[in-house]
Amino acid sequence: MSVHDRAYALPPQPLDVFTCVLTGVNQIEASAGTGKTWNICALYVRLLLERDLNADQILVVTFTKAATAELHERIRGRLAELARAIEIDDDGGDPFVAQLLDTTLGPDGLDRELAGKRIRRALSTFDQAAIHTIHAFCQRALQEAPFAAAMPFAFEMEADDASLRFELAAQFWRERIEPVAATYPAFAAWLVARGASPLELDAQLARRLKKPLAQLRWGTSGTTPPTLERERNDDARARFDAAGALWHAERESIERVLDDAQAALKQTTHKREAVRAALDAWGRYFAEGDCHAAPPREAAKLTATALAKATKVKFEPPEHPFFELADALASAAEAAEAGHRTRWLALLAMWLDGAPQALSAMKRTRRLASFDDLLSNLHGALTAHPWLADTLRARYPAALIDEFQDTDPLQFAIFERIFAGPGSDGEAGPLFLVGDPKQAIYSFRAADLHTYLAARHAATARYTLAVNQRSTAPLVAACNRIFGANPRAFVLDGLDYTPVAAAGRARAPLIDETDPARERDADGALRVWMLPSGEATLIKREAQRQAAEACGQEIVRLLRGAREGGVALGAQALAPADIAVLVRTHKQGSLMKRVLAAWGVGSVELAQSSVFATLDAEQLERVLAAVDAPGDLRRLRAALAADWFGLDAQALARLAQLADAPALAHADEATAWVERFSRYRSLWLDRGFATMWRTMMRELGIGERLIAGREGERRLTDVNHLAELAGARSAVHPGIAPTLRWLAAERARGGGEDAQLRLESDRDLVQIVTVHKSKGLEYAVVFCPFLGDGARMTGVGTGLPDASEYHEDAQAGARAVLHYGCEGADADRAEAEAAREEAAERARLVYVALTRAVHRCYLVAGAYLSSRSTKESRRSVLNWLVAGDGRPFETWADDPPADDAIEAAWAGLADDTIARAPLPSPARRVPLAREAALGSKLAARTMGRTLTETWRIASFSSLAAAGARHASVTVDDEPRPDHDALAAARQEAAAAADPVWLPEPTLPVPAPTPEALLAADDILAFPRGAAAGECLHRMFELADFSDPSTWPGAIADALVERPVATDADTAARLPAMMAHLIADVTATEVAPGMTLAALDPTRRLTEWPFLFASPSLELPALRGLLARHGYADVALEAGTLSGYVKGFIDMVVEHEGRFWIIDWKSNHLGTSPAEYGAAALEAAMAHHAYHLQALLYLVAVHRYLKARRPSYDYDAHIGGYSYLFVRGVRPSWRDGAVPAGVHARRPARELIEALDALMSGERTS
Repeated sequence: MSVHDRAYALPPQPLDVFTCVLTGVNQIEASAGTGKTWNICALYVRLLLERDLNADQILVVTFTKAATAELHERIRGRLAELARAIEIDDDGGDPFVAQLLDTTLGPDGLDRELAGKRIRRALSTFDQAAIHTIHAFCQRALQEAPFAAAMPFAFEMEADDASLRFELAAQFWRERIEPVAATYPAFAAWLVARGASPLELDAQLARRLKKPLAQLRWGTSGTTPPTLERERNDDARARFDAAGALWHAERESIERVLDDAQAALKQTTHKREAVRAALDAWGRYFAEGDCHAAPPREAAKLTATALAKATKVKFEPPEHPFFELADALASAAEAAEAGHRTRWLALLAMWLDGAPQALSAMKRTRRLASFDDLLSNLHGALTAHPWLADTLRARYPAALIDEFQDTDPLQFAIFERIFAGPGSDGEAGPLFLVGDPKQAIYSFRAADLHTYLAARHAATARYTLAVNQRSTAPLVAACNRIFGANPRAFVLDGLDYTPVAAAGRARAPLIDETDPARERDADGALRVWMLPSGEATLIKREAQRQAAEACGQEIVRLLRGAREGGVALGAQALAPADIAVLVRTHKQGSLMKRVLAAWGVGSVELAQSSVFATLDAEQLERVLAAVDAPGDLRRLRAALAADWFGLDAQALARLAQLADAPALAHADEATAWVERFSRYRSLWLDRGFATMWRTMMRELGIGERLIAGREGERRLTDVNHLAELAGARSAVHPGIAPTLRWLAAERARGGGEDAQLRLESDRDLVQIVTVHKSKGLEYAVVFCPFLGDGARMTGVGTGLPDASEYHEDAQAGARAVLHYGCEGADADRAEAEAAREEAAERARLVYVALTRAVHRCYLVAGAYLSSRSTKESRRSVLNWLVAGDGRPFETWADDPPADDAIEAAWAGLADDTIARAPLPSPARRVPLAREAALGSKLAARTMGRTLTETWRIASFSSLAAAGARHASVTVDDEPRPDHDALAAARQEAAAAADPVWLPEPTLPVPAPTPEALLAADDILAFPRGAAAGECLHRMFELADFSDPSTWPGAIADALVERPVATDADTAARLPAMMAHLIADVTATEVAPGMTLAALDPTRRLTEWPFLFASPSLELPALRGLLARHGYADVALEAGTLSGYVKGFIDMVVEHEGRFWIIDWKSNHLGTSPAEYGAAALEAAMAHHAYHLQALLYLVAVHRYLKARRPSYDYDAHIGGYSYLFVRGVRPSWRDGAVPAGVHARRPARELIEALDALMSGERTS
């Protein structure tokens, strides 16, 4: 017998961590709560001391960042304690230190002074300690040999390569699958019917990359993939047409033949109703006219073959020529299906053969790498360059691998190549593989327990940890009884249960003076509640509801008792956070959360579900789609239907009516929503997703509305999580469309690890935890209401040939197999193996769940009724544990014991540690009252003053608005254009400035024209509001005023980019209104001697941004300066602005050597020329503080020209500003000599220079 065979065959020995040898490959099999980390720390200290290794020479690997951080702190702490003990020669009562002083540092051991030096050396260099996740270790190893790894020196890490995979899949689909589908229409129809797409290729590649060492098998041909053969020359159309013609001609005759044959046909399959359903199915089949489609399933009853099988003995089957043709159609469809499957498998084989290499090449070209690439690249480098293993072995002479049960073949192959072979001293290792195979529950992450079992062949020694440090002795004894009842408890060969003992350490006892079970002597540490049986057996849904209700009722009893002083952990009352409810799925967790809420108990849910699978992810996608196209009322309605906005059905109905009924009274309501979402779109494009999102959340009160609803904390956490992920994606791939595509893809695939649901609260709440998430945690009291679920986990099939996953010859190496298109006996074997491995993992999940409790565990077991199978509840793994009786699982699952036998098995387990009782009957709910607040009611103080940021980037909008509302402003007020809607400050008087036209007597004021009498293309009928203003601004920005041929394109683009919400009739007239407007504005004199139509296009700048310094602007002094120059008072905040002034000028033009500022204003002032005359415009300028805006713009241009033109002179080069209130600008409208709608002024030189000086911090007289 070889050493390896002996290591596998001999029973493992209990680990004595202070005396075990520090050579070879050692497998340490832990159990739940047996101090795995404590023993790793001890081995680390011994390796430091006895092997004289530095901290950076001992490799410690685990599988999560959190576990890495914990190991790092625990090992450092242990070293610090030991250094202190050696220094003062006192173990301080620490058993670990005391035993180490007696063994490694005892009389026959290492000199203590030398040991102290080695410990202090390790502590001084511990920042370089090689304690890593598996991926971090691979990355460091590759960095030491980049040429061997064939990786670029600098590359960007991506947590997930899904986008690259999909890009490659889409390319393969275009280049290889679409040409084949175009050649074979029947195959194309087959792909469409089964929903085949690049997403399926992506999923299969991801599956392959997670198991790169698995063997691929294809159908019955083994490892040889199918080839892409030509489709047989089969005249499907002729066969279909012949059968269809006969059907239409002989339908009644066929029906009579079948009616007459009823006595001869078996009624189990061919009752009259079933025959008529088959006739109807054939009718629909021929009506659809698709010759490549297979006949419906129910239609197959009327084929000659089916009728012959359904004919009773001594009777002749019914005859009609159609039955033979139906047989031919069915046979041809079956043959075609087989051909399509083979063709798909051939294409899939081509894809899986070349895609991994193509993906690697794509990543090298783009200098990218995913975490999984680190593993595969290191494995490839070790395989191609054996010297690399020696290099890494010299770099890390010893290694400890934690959580080894969660490894996979690729990871173990890496460690085996480096450490399992003989080193420079001729010995293997030391390599310690530490893990608990009974807690291997992460197969969905590609963890492979068979690798752990196969690793026993490489081990030179096997040890166990058999003392439970977590649970009380009664609970440990109860678990020993549960998992010791069936010799095959964990289903797989080689995975046995070793009883553990409870540690003798003292712990605070659970005191439960209110426990009614004490009176019945049923107060065991493990309490099994049996579901009703016999005639009272519940259907599954009701059984789960009552199980959850019973748990909620008991939790309330415990917490109420804790408040009254009867339930405690030692001297401390039992707290809600000491209680956990373990579930398997998010659905079960939601049920438990609702039940606890009904009992008045707060809870928090920890699960591994994806945030992209939530309702809020769907609602986020709809909302962002509406932000992308705010003028699309269909998208807008879909977004506003989300409960984030609080709209009722009536409000949504009014929005729905708007598209069908123009000029409704509530059109302004829709317009307001369109304008709001248009502004969010601009914010996203100008300032990024985060700014847009914060603004939307604040303005619409989304957070407040969510937190006030059911599961408010959970939902608000999810919404913030989704926004964080979307913001991170948008930062890397800017733009709205890429973010929407990403969000849709993530919702389809479920996201990666960063999408797992987060903890929604850190308050003292009952914990609802999935079993997967609970691993490694402990709770005083645990409830397991749903562990008895016997349903198998089934995915949603696509109809495409998929791979069966199983392991072959587990004892000889447990090779994983991905078998595509397996049929017959292979399919049966694969199905049986899959069921066995699923059951094995279920058993391990039960083990993890039952070993989380410290003092008490509640378990619901027993029978229920299922619509899927009458055997479902009986063959649950929970029943297998107590009633399996050592039989092979396959045999037991095919014929599980009857309910009464299972009941008897549970009854036989009951003793003083396991209490068996009926499920408590539902009681009248008396919700747990919220604890009364201590003292008087607390309230937040109200701030009575305004705090402003002294240093900031300000703009006209922020200065005027902040002064008007006396509110604080943000550090970055305004990086977007100052369009109409941004000037919200209201003023009381008109500003004075030097007119550029001499005033003349004004004409009498005509009566305004009613809007109903306006021309169809009159701009005065154009919608109002911010969105309308943005649209007109965009048109003026895009148009070439001197070339009318550019105007239609500018108008169309503006309407698309800045949509305006209105009714259908008005929407149709918008282009004509805008065309009329631009013709009027360009033909009107907007400054003396200047029209825009005659302006040289090269002498204009649109949306000109500026940013100039204002180190110390005293805002009260600014108000005084404006007043001294005849301007009305402007409401500004008190204080000083230190920072910058920023803005966008609509247009700067040069005309005859002078520079003019042009600003578009879409304010609707009325419908007559006088309402756009000088007095009206003066009032509007003052009302909106536009004078201040114009002066800031002139200072920006003044400073710019001073810096750029050595000969600059204000009087010679500045023309002034012209504010165009465009709805009133038209050649025929005038106020005396002044064109209506045009407010043109040239401020005095002294004012601009004084304002410039004031902005620079100088005082002005």
